[in-house]
Amino acid sequence: MIKLIIKDVKEFQKSMDAIGVLINEGLFTIDSEKMFLRATDPGQISLVDFVMPKDSFEEFLVDIKDDEKNIAFGININNFLQILNHSSSDDKLSLEIKDDKSFILIELIGKSKRSFHIPLIDVSEQEQPLPKIQFDVTVQISSDQLLAGLKDASLFSSHITLKVENNKFYLETQSSKGKFKQEIEANDNNLLISGSKAKAMYTLDYLQNMIKNAKSIITLKLKDDMPLEINYTIGSSAIRYFLAPRVDQE
Repeated sequence: MIKLIIKDVKEFQKSMDAIGVLINEGLFTIDSEKMFLRATDPGQISLVDFVMPKDSFEEFLVDIKDDEKNIAFGININNFLQILNHSSSDDKLSLEIKDDKSFILIELIGKSKRSFHIPLIDVSEQEQPLPKIQFDVTVQISSDQLLAGLKDASLFSSHITLKVENNKFYLETQSSKGKFKQEIEANDNNLLISGSKAKAMYTLDYLQNMIKNAKSIITLKLKDDMPLEINYTIGSSAIRYFLAPRVDQE
């Protein structure tokens, strides 16, 4: 049996949306210390790694049997988000799963108590190891600034080059429509850079979807033409992505 109560339903909704931008169905796992999920998108272009620690919950009751290390359950994330979209900011969220794991009871508790039952689903459990990359550069940038830069870049192309050189961070894109370049110097505008140089190209809409829920500092880790690692937090939950580079055919 699982019984979880979350005080800030809107933060939790953002965390679920950060997962839902990549996958429609997810396998969540709960152990004695946390709830977590790790999955790749259907195209195998990206990976999401989500961790919500025990102390994020107002109530965290998990009955794990002696012969088990954790409890896993599958859920349609789109359906889950549709319910969370009906929450208000002063609601508490209660999640309950009985031992038969046939459905999840979702309760929004505020001025009234609203109850929703949705069936749990079978999601294949596959080992998803994290990429082992020795990154050359780490960039810490405010979410607002990065989102604004990506929005500008989307005027001209569906992909973007991220580059670090001479202690500056560059966002660049070009197409037959035109060319865009943004240059941000370290120590200005909430930007910190460690490492010397790196350059790679990525699919723009993936990047925009991955960081749209971030409201804090985003950490990017780069290496030439290698997957990009993205890290940020929503409340006390940690969101991490890996995004494969786009190969320039020109």
